[in-house]
Amino acid sequence: MRLFKKVRVNPTHYSGGVEAFETQIGSNTVWVYLTGMGIKFFNFEASCCFREAGINLVLSSGLAGSLCPERRQNEIIVPTRVGNLRDANGVSLEPGITRLAQGCGASVISTLLTADHIVETAGEKKRLGQFGEAVDMESFHVASRFIGDEVMVGIIRAISDDSDQDLPIDFSRCLTSQGRLRIGALSRELVGSPSKIPALVKFGLQSREAAQKLVVFLDGLIERLKPEVLAAEPSAVAAR
Repeated sequence: MRLFKKVRVNPTHYSGGVEAFETQIGSNTVWVYLTGMGIKFFNFEASCCFREAGINLVLSSGLAGSLCPERRQNEIIVPTRVGNLRDANGVSLEPGITRLAQGCGASVISTLLTADHIVETAGEKKRLGQFGEAVDMESFHVASRFIGDEVMVGIIRAISDDSDQDLPIDFSRCLTSQGRLRIGALSRELVGSPSKIPALVKFGLQSREAAQKLVVFLDGLIERLKPEVLAAEPSAVAAR
């Protein structure tokens, strides 16, 4: 939807800066930093580079799995807090983002959990549903790097799989340490279990659909991001 260019943010930083993709949406300059799937922590030098470059807002975005029947595939969610498997209470997120996202059509949830592994089965989703309404593998680590540093933090996610849906294969065997998909490993998984191919194709299509909905939502949300909107009362945001 937008033309991005590869840039090096804060190249004078002692680390040499961080590689990101830049575009303009409305009055906002946007930097996209790809974390990969399942990061265990957010790169310390990257977070320093972004803070010193003068960012105002961090949005963790991507796909999430549902942990309860109320959250359905393709739904855009915005949590009020994000936790992990050791601390479900976690940290609170920027209320202005929550209000604005809700006004744009997102569903507000109480807690998003960040897991340290891919949650693959409906049984595990049901157990985790006692502590949160959706699960991802990145947001807690991203939020923890910026909260408390006078940088607003929000999370916008799209539900890719329902709470009663098992994932088609063991994706943990197919990821690099940087959270990228290893095509060779994926191929070996399928050669060993060709009956899983239809379910994987279905999962791929529904994940793509959720991602497309997320892209459209984020573009509209970011275009409306202005300091006065984030500081406004809920009624004022809904009227804009």
